[in-house]
Amino acid sequence: MIFVLFCFGFCSILLYMLYVAYHDTITYEEIISQKIHPNMESFNIFFIADIHRRHLNNQTLNKIKQPIHLVLIGGDIVERGVPLERVRRNIIQLKQWNVPAYFVWGNNDYEVNTDLFKKILLEEGVTILEDSVVSITHNNYKLNLIGFQYYQDMWQQPAINWGAIDDSFTILVTHKPSDFYTLQNEQKQKIDLTLAGHTHGGQIRLFGLGFYRKGGMFQDQHTTIFITEGYGYTLLPFRLQTKAECHLITLKST
Repeated sequence: MIFVLFCFGFCSILLYMLYVAYHDTITYEEIISQKIHPNMESFNIFFIADIHRRHLNNQTLNKIKQPIHLVLIGGDIVERGVPLERVRRNIIQLKQWNVPAYFVWGNNDYEVNTDLFKKILLEEGVTILEDSVVSITHNNYKLNLIGFQYYQDMWQQPAINWGAIDDSFTILVTHKPSDFYTLQNEQKQKIDLTLAGHTHGGQIRLFGLGFYRKGGMFQDQHTTIFITEGYGYTLLPFRLQTKAECHLITLKST
């Protein structure tokens, strides 16, 4: 009897972890800053990372009723063994708002044929940021968008032209959260908001403990750092005390 109860409990936990791994969550975040011009008020960013093997759920995306002005993809939208046509279908779903979309590389994105992968992104109108700085204009006001390349060496510095970044509100998109923390102080001071993924919030946590810190909003001096727990999963389709999530981030002026 004890063995039967143990098996029942174990199977119940596995089913719950499987359910959580596929139960999509949208979080709604607000970033408030004096550097956000009133003309940029209520600028909405859809941010997603770490899709991995998953199919995007249109029912989840259709819950968003606010206008989206920018789509940011934080890497790992594919991994070894995932058909590239699945990537194309996911990208097409992210294009439903007909707004600019930007992508930064994650470590698992390099596990497929990168030439074909890049071809799909470019054919679907996604801009790839590889140590790039671009300007986003909305209502005649500009913000800076920085996208880091993915480096295996966590201490390798991105080849960014930091002198090209003015005093406009500046967003950094990078796959690894550690990329921000290894920057020099004068470089950090140019960044107002960092968006990252990669860690999955630890994916499976026990008693609140995991291999990585949970996702969420953090502060480093004047920089807000938002780390997503990711939309997909790695290795096994299980989550515990973390969420399969994507995000609507709204910029607000003080």
